Amino acid sequence: MKKVAIVGFGFMGKTHYGAWRKAKGAKVVAVCDSNLAQLNSKVKGNIKGAADNSALPSSVKVWENIDEMLAAGGFDIVDVTLPTALHADTSIKALKAGYHVLCEKPMALDLANCDRMLAAARSSGRKLLVAHCVRFDPAYSYIRSAVRDGRFGRLVAAHFTRYIAPPKWSPKGCDWFFDEDRSGGVFLDAHIHDADFILGTFGMPDRLFSALHRGIYGFPDHTATTYFYGNAIITADSSFAAADSLVFDACARIFLENATIYAGTSYRKPLVVYPNEGKPFSPRISRATGYELETRYFLDMVEGRRPAEKILTAEDARRSIALVLLERESAATGKCLSPIDGNRPN
Repeated sequence: MKKVAIVGFGFMGKTHYGAWRKAKGAKVVAVCDSNLAQLNSKVKGNIKGAADNSALPSSVKVWENIDEMLAAGGFDIVDVTLPTALHADTSIKALKAGYHVLCEKPMALDLANCDRMLAAARSSGRKLLVAHCVRFDPAYSYIRSAVRDGRFGRLVAAHFTRYIAPPKWSPKGCDWFFDEDRSGGVFLDAHIHDADFILGTFGMPDRLFSALHRGIYGFPDHTATTYFYGNAIITADSSFAAADSLVFDACARIFLENATIYAGTSYRKPLVVYPNEGKPFSPRISRATGYELETRYFLDMVEGRRPAEKILTAEDARRSIALVLLERESAATGKCLSPIDGNRPN
């Protein structure tokens, strides 16, 4: 039984808590948060039903100071669900203290901090994974396998959308979300979900072009990127400018030679395949969430079990940051740019 400590217990912390509660072979034994008032309060988020708002059992030890928690120990895994600007330093501190680390996406705000995290994992001999839940989502996993095995022919085009209302549900207000230096803006906080999935499914594009809109407060709230893969074109739009009543909407549309695949929150079913011949159908997929499946995957990593499919590594998460930073450069310069081995910009 692996014991887990969660650092940061707001909406995402409670979402991870719910996933760990369903993971066989793991148990949450500690929680750390500077805002103790929210530990047993109900938090809201942009995904209905994601957060586990059940009361913490008395067996879970509560900490207000992470240094004291790490020194006390009694657990194997530290799950970091703090604001983005704190990901790198907190993960490195936990790795150096001898714990395995699951860190919420994005990995960090820049490549230098990603590299610091990777170096800390190597030197400590502990496992590090960044929680890109979309790679584990059952509908998106089906898309990845269909693209890779070519069952519906070659890729023609794809369109990904991720629309989110401004996070006014945050119990402390929206301060850190709307501070680009702390959240990375729409590129690193929202769009990176789709950018990471595109990278993991289709590889690094030949070139890309991005555009960005800034809202009335100067915060980057909508981005659109076009990725070029030979003759195939993939587009991805992400927004924090959606109306409050929309809350959250994420979809993928994949156009293949012999079928079109729709997946996401806008549709009656989470996954539908529209073949050129025959009737549309919905493949049977797992009912587990991407959060649940990513925690199971990480637990397998920690326990040394070989996964049936290599879905994600910490190095992959670093490449996703590189890709998104290149998109941000494209939006800033108005130029179409070509990645260099996934390492630009540095």
